Amino acid sequence: MPLKELLIFHPESEYIADVKPLQKYIESELNVRDIIFTSDENSSGVRYRAVADWAVLGKKLRKNLGKVKNALPFVSSDAVKAYANTGNIRIEGIDLIAGDLTIQRYLELPTDIEGQFATHTDNDVVIRLDIQIHSDLQGEWLARELTNRVQKLRKKAGLQATDDIDVYYQFEEGAGTELLTAIKDHAWLIQKTVGSVPVDVDRKVGGTELISEDQEVADVKFVLFLVRP
Repeated sequence: MPLKELLIFHPESEYIADVKPLQKYIESELNVRDIIFTSDENSSGVRYRAVADWAVLGKKLRKNLGKVKNALPFVSSDAVKAYANTGNIRIEGIDLIAGDLTIQRYLELPTDIEGQFATHTDNDVVIRLDIQIHSDLQGEWLARELTNRVQKLRKKAGLQATDDIDVYYQFEEGAGTELLTAIKDHAWLIQKTVGSVPVDVDRKVGGTELISEDQEVADVKFVLFLVRP
């Protein structure tokens, strides 16, 4: 299903500049409409937390390990960010230096939109993906899927890009409601790509059938017909 928005955060503008040329590829692979590249922590809601390899840190802290372990989840984002910049932090009176803790960037989502977005981080890059199903995007996706089926059928029939053909469909009774709505709402998109808007085969008034084939889009089965006027 198509998705509306992907946010990609990294603190370094050089990284953002390196990733931006891949925008079209990312959009295509993820079927996402908009991509936001940003280094702005405040607007994107990026926070910092610290985690530790307790087996390694335990050898250094020994009896003080418990103090740090209990306090670490409560260390503020600002304090962890400062540690990332300076390499020094004091937790429960115990001084830690660069390498003692691993810094993770993450997104803190407001509770009222938690179900709308999913986030992930590799401790360096942070992404936020809108995972809602938007009806307008779904309709556009269905129209594009139908267009893709028509284009493949044209190729199978040996047609050239300049060949004019009429496209017809046939659904089982009561099926294909969402796809029919998509055809109606995105007729301009289909017309622009394949040269005509598909109509019900019952409205066929003549012409020579070139090819017909069973199709399936979003679990809906139907038949497509290509007819030379």
